[in-house]
Amino acid sequence: MTFPYLRATVVPLAIGCFAGAAIIAGLTAGLYGWQLFAVAAIIGLAAGVPFGIWSVRRMRRTPPLPRPESPTMDPSAAAREVDPARAEPYPPAPDQGRA
Repeated sequence: MTFPYLRATVVPLAIGCFAGAAIIAGLTAGLYGWQLFAVAAIIGLAAGVPFGIWSVRRMRRTPPLPRPESPTMDPSAAAREVDPARAEPYPPAPDQGRA
């Protein structure tokens, strides 16, 4: 079994986001004791672990998005976007331009 890199990245990020939001809310409310940080850690673990696991499962369950055509990948994509009826030119032949 391979190491779950995605889960090992997303779950700690979710824990930190929930704990950070709890700390900001507590500091804004005027709480400055160690109890605020203990409660924020509990909130971060209680909410971040399930949310992180849920989001990883959702990411793996959904199919990847199709890559959009862009001028960097397809030079004539910008021209087709402006005028869809424009004829698509053929690519040059391998020996074209040689004397």
